[in-house]
Amino acid sequence: MFDQVAARYDARNRLFSADRDRAWRRRAAQRAALRPGQTAFDLCTGTGKLAHELLPYVRPSGRVVGIDFAPAMLALARRREPEIEFRLGDITRLDEPDVSVDAVTIGFGLRNLVDRDAALREMFRVLRPGGRLVILEFAPPPRGLLMRAYRFYLSRVMPALAGLLSAGEGSAYRYLAETVEAFPEPAELAHQLETLGFAVTVERMTLGIAALHVAVRRR
Repeated sequence: MFDQVAARYDARNRLFSADRDRAWRRRAAQRAALRPGQTAFDLCTGTGKLAHELLPYVRPSGRVVGIDFAPAMLALARRREPEIEFRLGDITRLDEPDVSVDAVTIGFGLRNLVDRDAALREMFRVLRPGGRLVILEFAPPPRGLLMRAYRFYLSRVMPALAGLLSAGEGSAYRYLAETVEAFPEPAELAHQLETLGFAVTVERMTLGIAALHVAVRRR
C-alpha cells in the first residue's frame, strides 16, 4: 500500500494536515536534542522528511540513518537526500549494536506496526543511556465537539477526497483512520514506554490532534 501512494504521499500529507505536518516534524527533530557528531536513526522513514530535519543537528561529522520497509518510499528518499543513509529493513530487528545510537525518531509509523512492543524494545536496545526516542503520532483531541469533528474528517472527508484526487487512494486513507482509532491514547503509550525504562514527557500539538512522546533512556 505504501509503495502505491509513494509518489503522492508528501503532497497528500501537506494537503490533509493543512501544511502542519512540516511544523510537527521540525518540532520532533528539535526535541531529539542532537549535537554535531552524533548518530540518529529515523524509523519508518518513508520519503525521508523527518530524517532530513535531523541532518542539520548532527553535521558535519554525525550521521542520520533512515529505515523503512517500502522500497518505493526509500527510492524517493535517496534521490532527495543523498547525504542520509537509507536502508530497507525491519525495525523490529535493527542491524545496530546495543547502546550505539544517540536518538531514534519515528513519525506516523508506530501505529502501522504489527508488533509494536518488539519495535519499542529494539529502540530501547540501540539507544545509549540518556539517548532520546521521539515518537510523532496522531492522537485523538480532547473529548467533545472537536473530537467528533476530527473523527468525521479523518474517517469520512479524507478518504473521500483522496479517492477523488486519485483512484484507489481512498482505501489508504480509510486504513489511516482505522489505525489512528486503534492506536493507544498518549497516556497509555507513555506508560508503556516508562515500563521499558524511559523517562517520558508528552507534548500535544495543533489542538491536540498530534502528540510527541519524548522518551529518555534511563540506564
